[in-house]
Amino acid sequence: MRHTTLALAFLFYSTAFTQGTWTQFPDYPGGQRYAQAAFSIGDKGYVCTGFNGSQNTAALWEYDATTSTWTEKAPLPGGARQYASAFSIGDTGYVLCGWDNVNEIDYNDLWAYHPGTNTWEQKASLPGVPRYAGVAFSIGGIGYFGTGAANATWHNDFYAYDPTTDTWTEKADFPGNPRRWAVGFASEGKGYIGTGESSGIRYRDFYAYDPESNTWEQRASLGTNNRRQAFAFTINDQGYVGGGVDFVENWNDFNRYDVGSDTWVPVTPFPLSVRRNGASFSVADSAYLVGGNGQLPIIDEVWRFGLDINTAITERKTESNFMHPNPANDVLWIDVPAQIRYTILDGRGATVDTGRAFGTIDVSALPTGLYALVLDDGTARQTGRFIIAR
Repeated sequence: MRHTTLALAFLFYSTAFTQGTWTQFPDYPGGQRYAQAAFSIGDKGYVCTGFNGSQNTAALWEYDATTSTWTEKAPLPGGARQYASAFSIGDTGYVLCGWDNVNEIDYNDLWAYHPGTNTWEQKASLPGVPRYAGVAFSIGGIGYFGTGAANATWHNDFYAYDPTTDTWTEKADFPGNPRRWAVGFASEGKGYIGTGESSGIRYRDFYAYDPESNTWEQRASLGTNNRRQAFAFTINDQGYVGGGVDFVENWNDFNRYDVGSDTWVPVTPFPLSVRRNGASFSVADSAYLVGGNGQLPIIDEVWRFGLDINTAITERKTESNFMHPNPANDVLWIDVPAQIRYTILDGRGATVDTGRAFGTIDVSALPTGLYALVLDDGTARQTGRFIIAR
């Protein structure tokens, strides 16, 4: 439900300690839901399953960031559920586990979604016990899943999924207390899991998983507030975590994790006082929060978080009129007075090209899709989006 008091298209925050911009988008057409699973592929985000207060759903909706439109896709064949988990590898999305609280069914199944054919394919089930509210992410073409709960039992086991062999391998257990409703993300080749709840205890601790050594390391805790049902997403290979709830107190803060310094850096808080228990996915230089619980029991709002403000250097207004043509084919012309450093991010926020350019940038190697371009001359930064279309 839209809050009419926030009718402005853009909400800018520029205090000294914050960065980023929240923008409210048209409501989610899938209706008022929470406990959804989400993933992104290229310039599209996907929101699947969830609960509306009385019924679970198996519905899948696709968001096209180039046109800002939603399209309903083939539903999850495994059945309606809530608190499923999801990750993506290449051009395939994966949804697994979850809970059908209406029929008291816990799941450990895994389903692969193929956007090109709008079809689902069942894959090898998680070898661990069925559960809901676990954490999933992918690193280097491998999916990872762990934690979660079922039947008043909380888990800390952890598994890796190889899509080339359709097999699961048990890995080193998550070293924190077993929990549900934690969040996770991947950054700079490692996975991170933190926050959550078990036996009425909320957490703010975080741990990093190294897939090469199959080891965990405790990292800086998130702020000062314990929480569950928070949001996590990755932009430009950096993790962001925020929102969530303690016992009765809700949070709207958001923080970026700096891997090098092992610190959490505050970014612009969510504009409303409450945000928890919804879905999030990233496309290019933006993240999208869909549904969840807010001032009303269940909401259908969609908000975009974009990196439009940077406190390290002067940030020019984010536009796209400094580059052309847009859409582009093989060459992108940029309007700059001298040679400048550039970075190109793909639809998942990963860096796909970087270098220095004056006048033109060769984009012939980029596949079709939505990208973000960042120009940085050392004193100011300019960002914009462009499309490759052939």
